[in-house]
Amino acid sequence: MAKYKIIIITLAFLAALFASLSLSDWGESEKQPYSFQPREGLRMPESGIGDVGFEIFTSYVFAFEILALVLTAALVGAICVARKEAA
Repeated sequence: MAKYKIIIITLAFLAALFASLSLSDWGESEKQPYSFQPREGLRMPESGIGDVGFEIFTSYVFAFEILALVLTAALVGAICVARKEAA
């Protein structure tokens, strides 16, 4: 019975993943580019963290999602390996 639950949860997760990938806007409709230039009277940011975040979530979003899945699988695998057997 537990195998069926895992299979159903896995299929639901994959369906949600494929739905989100297929419904995503992949840059087909180019909008106004974002600008990190400060408005009048504001300081220019000292770090480039805004640029890094912008690049990760626009240009490299697919690689970011794949990395998140791989790291999640590695974490689950590490927990399974480290878990003690029930006596």
